[in-house]
Amino acid sequence: MDWDRLKTFYHVATAGSISRAMDTIHLSQSAITRQIQSLEEDLKVKLFERHARGLTLTENGEYVFKTAHEVISK
Repeated sequence: MDWDRLKTFYHVATAGSISRAMDTIHLSQSAITRQIQSLEEDLKVKLFERHARGLTLTENGEYVFKTAHEVISK
């Protein structure tokens, strides 16, 4: 698993939207979207439900988020 994609996922999940995460991680919207899609393809799961008002984590996304939080915290 790519560390940069995991960090990007973590920041997007924390922010609740790609546009809000852009300020934190200083990547373009398209770069963030590509990283999230690539991570989803690698894991073979959908991590976010996309809505007009932002993103919410799927059940699998919650699990990956908790794991990412533990890794980043250490």
